[in-house]
Amino acid sequence: MIVFLVLGCARGINCGAADKGAEDGALTKKALEALTFSHPRDITNPFLPLKSLKQDVLEGKEGSKKIRIERTAKPDLHKAFKIGKQTVEGLAIEDREFENGELTEVAMDYFAEADDGTVLYLGEDVDTYKNGKITGHEGAWMLGKDTKTPGVLMPGHPKVGDKFKSEDVNKDIHEEDEVISSSETVTVPSGTYKNCLKIKEMLANGEIEYKYFASGVGCVREMPKDGDVLLKSHETR
Repeated sequence: MIVFLVLGCARGINCGAADKGAEDGALTKKALEALTFSHPRDITNPFLPLKSLKQDVLEGKEGSKKIRIERTAKPDLHKAFKIGKQTVEGLAIEDREFENGELTEVAMDYFAEADDGTVLYLGEDVDTYKNGKITGHEGAWMLGKDTKTPGVLMPGHPKVGDKFKSEDVNKDIHEEDEVISSSETVTVPSGTYKNCLKIKEMLANGEIEYKYFASGVGCVREMPKDGDVLLKSHETR
């Protein structure tokens, strides 16, 4: 529903809310004001059911580094955002990333679901670590502070060919996504999942990554450059 109109009407978007600027990939003020949010924290999109998530653990490698990601829902945290003329409360999800057993980053991400099922990315607080100490906040951004444009993390009804932007903040925080398959079978430590989405991501530096999403679970495999990180466990609330 959120109108990066590179998708046109393909995602069930109300094309009457679009204008010429949206055809160039912009999210217009008119499109933002057309969004509705009845229960934004109840994120039930089949490919990203964050409402039921307690914790995902993913493990793998990136180059020579052993990677572990602990993805944990934080439903007790509340943060409000302005989308169009509406005040929308986001759901917080914490990612803790370890490289070779050492904590390197803690990110608190905020998401909301529009009434058509589209999951929007509203920002992230980031702490980077080295030797147990915070060294910076690279990659942090927040809707309303750094950009007026939320990202689209998952379309409401994704299909092959859909294109969207999960981040659209500046030249350094920018990501373009495309659904390139909806029929992948993925086997990871937590199980075998059929009819997974495969999403291609182009990062701001030009690198390409791939992510796989299973219905009823969420992200089950991440493939950064020279890496492969797999879902080890999936715990729900």
